[in-house]
Amino acid sequence: MDTNNKINETLDNVLAKVQQLVNDEAPRFLQRGYLFAGEVRRKAGLNQDSEQPVRFNLLGKDTLLVRGAEGVRAFYDQTLVDRAGAMPKFISGPLFGEGAVHGLDGEQHAHRKQAMAALAYDDERVAAFKLVVAEEMDRMLQQWREREGNIYDDVAIVYGRAAFRWAGIPLDDEEMAERAEQMSRLLDTFGTPATNPISWLERKRLDDWSADLITRVRNGSLTVDPNSVIAQVAKLDDVSGELLPAKTAGIELQNLTRPTVAVARFAAFAAAELVQHQDWIERIRTAGEQDSPEAVAFAQEIRRTKPFVPMLPALVKRDGEISGCPVHKGQRLLIDILGTNTGPTWDRPGTFDPERFLGVDGESIDTFIPQGGADVFTGHRCPGEKIAVTALATTINALCRPEVRISDDQVDTAFSWTKMLTRPETGVRVSVAG
Repeated sequence: MDTNNKINETLDNVLAKVQQLVNDEAPRFLQRGYLFAGEVRRKAGLNQDSEQPVRFNLLGKDTLLVRGAEGVRAFYDQTLVDRAGAMPKFISGPLFGEGAVHGLDGEQHAHRKQAMAALAYDDERVAAFKLVVAEEMDRMLQQWREREGNIYDDVAIVYGRAAFRWAGIPLDDEEMAERAEQMSRLLDTFGTPATNPISWLERKRLDDWSADLITRVRNGSLTVDPNSVIAQVAKLDDVSGELLPAKTAGIELQNLTRPTVAVARFAAFAAAELVQHQDWIERIRTAGEQDSPEAVAFAQEIRRTKPFVPMLPALVKRDGEISGCPVHKGQRLLIDILGTNTGPTWDRPGTFDPERFLGVDGESIDTFIPQGGADVFTGHRCPGEKIAVTALATTINALCRPEVRISDDQVDTAFSWTKMLTRPETGVRVSVAG
């Protein structure tokens, strides 16, 4: 009898696993990209304004999809969820690197995050970045006078050069462009089965390069400003006071520079939206300043409506409840970033309207999470957010100059919501008169 019971129990477990695989939503997620979360809600019989959590299977694990203010609070509640192990290795490996702050929790995360936020979020360092990104953007406009430009490709180099200079990394022009292109290529290829090997190759190359930089700063063979970002990253330690391995410190150096290169996606989207909103070109041009309230508002609306990724994962570490829905230890939690940024708490959420951000601190809005949520110093909000907005606003201001011609061809403004990571397909062509 016991044997029969065990056999039946085993068969039940096997059948449950088979059923789980049959119902797994991973293939549809890969096919539908940014549209996936909305389709999951529709499949569950919910309307598009619903903020009720939805359960389904994803990659063989029971998963809960959340959105809105309550979903954000739960997702960034460090007593409820962990980041470690939440993101599949084939995505987290190339994107963040092994041992990066993004995958840490608890005391380790707090210690590392404090150190990195002190570098990237500091107002004086952001002001220094503002100067160099303006110089690099002006330099690119001069190049566009001589040749047709591509906003995505060229602005990635602008941001890379600005980030490397800001960090105090001593590179010549050729290597700055090469490293920026590598970082951009990594972002274009990670997470997709056909191209993911390319992203791992770029990750290996960048890890070797940045680890070598840290090693040379530490042994004194590379002279840098002692107050520079790279010098401070070389001193990063763990909670026990031990210096981070050169590879890990190098990865964090990348994590202070590569996200700036990634803002080129927002820049391409900004160009496409400027074509559709000529009145804002005039408003930003009239305002004149590099990071005028109008340019910043336009930048924030781009980040709201065109987030970098559609969702982010975490793992529930204790039983609890979110919006009346029970959660259990080990369950996967997904925050719908696009669905939160464009959810029902926003006025006319589907309308592109930068006016909503004039006179408003974006970080104070709990349903605005293009680069994470909660507190910059203690939570999982990206410490590079000020730099991202500064870079994007600077580019938007430059693109509104009278001599700049952004292509209004539909092929330049088109993009796909099913492609991850999405951006205007061509990168958006641009030229500068005279």
